[in-house]
Amino acid sequence: MVRVWDGWILFSTITLFLIGEIVIASVNLVPYIWEQYSTASIYRKPLLQLFVFLLGFWLATALARMDYRLFVRGSVPYLFVFLSLISLFIVFIKKTISDKAVDRWLFGVSVQPLEFAKISLVIFLSYYIVRKGNLRQWKHLFWAIFFPLLMVLLLIMQPDKGGAVFLLIMTALMVYVGGVPKRVYVVVFPLMLIVVYYILTSKGYVAERLSAWKDPFLDPEDSGYQIIQSLYALAKGGLLGVGIGQGIQKMGPLPAADTDYVIAVLGEEMGFLGVMLVIVLYSLLMFRLLWYSLKVTEPVGKLILVGTAMNFALSFFWNLAMASNLLPPKGIALPFLSYGSSNLFASLIFLGIAQSVINHAESKSVSFSSTSSTLINVKHA
Repeated sequence: MVRVWDGWILFSTITLFLIGEIVIASVNLVPYIWEQYSTASIYRKPLLQLFVFLLGFWLATALARMDYRLFVRGSVPYLFVFLSLISLFIVFIKKTISDKAVDRWLFGVSVQPLEFAKISLVIFLSYYIVRKGNLRQWKHLFWAIFFPLLMVLLLIMQPDKGGAVFLLIMTALMVYVGGVPKRVYVVVFPLMLIVVYYILTSKGYVAERLSAWKDPFLDPEDSGYQIIQSLYALAKGGLLGVGIGQGIQKMGPLPAADTDYVIAVLGEEMGFLGVMLVIVLYSLLMFRLLWYSLKVTEPVGKLILVGTAMNFALSFFWNLAMASNLLPPKGIALPFLSYGSSNLFASLIFLGIAQSVINHAESKSVSFSSTSSTLINVKHA
């Protein structure tokens, strides 16, 4: 029987999902089950999350069996980017017609195009960088970042400035790994910092979040409220936590308890050891993806694995840093743990494509002594 999934990737993914499902049930089910056990709405989120995981895992397994080269053949990568741009543009049109202040969803409050744009970004950049050999020519670099910048612009219009910064960072990392000459850093890096600074310091809710991040206790009832409640939850959990289902912060004090601040609920109920378990599982997942990126010899597959690992690493570190106030608050979901159909489904698709690379790309034996070189053979001259 041919192996479909790497055992450690499968173990870390399923375990992370189960931990997330426990937290989602703790927030939405446990407090109400004794008095409202016949109310269907209290079961909705845990069951929907389970259904999306099973559907996404089935699709990811099907993708893992397919040859990933089908996704980077001909105009397919451009098709993925085009669909992402269209979906983001539809959100903008929908927001304009409804005259809403914020709208980030394609249908109602479901299907968030940002999550799928991350996949198209990694596939397109992996394909384009390898097709051009490197990004040492300005025209190649321009077209490599042109489509990602269009996505960023459409995200700013939603507005989702945190998502825009996320895509900018992902693009910068992929382009760096792809082999950008050092002279480009002198021009592009300062411009990127200016763009990020403008996004983060422009008037509105982002400025309020930055102010709350600097000192949440200056406005503890409004802009600093979420951060303070998250810190309270993490502090209350201690080493072992108060027990699964016994947390208090999820009962109202902590907004977005099963989405943006799922790690705070986990920290309160499972303690420092529970948070460390999640850190170990994510580290295992990212290590396996990067380890295979060293073994794979085919350049496009190598970059897809690196991009997939970067996506999970950036999401994880961003969410954890936000919950502990090391970064300004921004709704970046914690893959496999946070409640949310789009993020969970897209994360599983990401893994399915990465596993396809592992299964179908030619590999070489690698020792730890060889990992001191860059992930792909590029020059930054």
